[in-house]
Amino acid sequence: MLANWLGLMTKHIVWDWNGTLLDDFEITAQYGIDYFAKAGLSGVTFEDVRQHHTRPFADYIKSLMGRAATESELATFYSDFSKVYEPAMYDLPLAPDAFHALETISGAGKSQSILSMAPHEELVSLVRHNGIYEHFTRVDGARDLKKHFKIDALKAHFDELGVEPASVCVIGDSIDDFDAANGLGASAVLVSTGMYSHDRLVTTGAPVATSLTGAVAEALK
Repeated sequence: MLANWLGLMTKHIVWDWNGTLLDDFEITAQYGIDYFAKAGLSGVTFEDVRQHHTRPFADYIKSLMGRAATESELATFYSDFSKVYEPAMYDLPLAPDAFHALETISGAGKSQSILSMAPHEELVSLVRHNGIYEHFTRVDGARDLKKHFKIDALKAHFDELGVEPASVCVIGDSIDDFDAANGLGASAVLVSTGMYSHDRLVTTGAPVATSLTGAVAEALK
């Protein structure tokens, strides 16, 4: 980690997908708001979601509801989300400046890849659908949906890419993205376009941008 902060040139960018390259905050947050309302907690706002969202989702539910979710409630949370998200996912837009951000990295002579906790086949299909697959040397989603944290997946991603962590910058919208990068010796730039508030992201100590263009500028410094 120290080498990156001392100015080792970033050679590779690892992108997060949901809430970062893909602009799916509203559908994801609204699903949570509707779920909590059905469970008896009305009045949850987008800002509440950004202040409480975390992984695993059981902790997110507990943070807002003030109690642990039952196994039945968790099963419903996951299954109902799929029913809402999957029919709409091919209509969800990329972040407004996604193409510009990707082209800026390519133009700077850096390689880039995607690592997401979204299901692998779904992720690959969506990246192809959005016409950006050719920008990436590798696209990896989750092959085991029972794993909630990103660090193991990121390590495997690095191994497959054959990159040194100190030469990599991870761009994502969550504290989990920072924790994974930091734990492996990579740097991170966070964007407040997803499920975490700007203030929460700032507490990591990583640079926090409000757009992908800003995040890329930080990553390429």
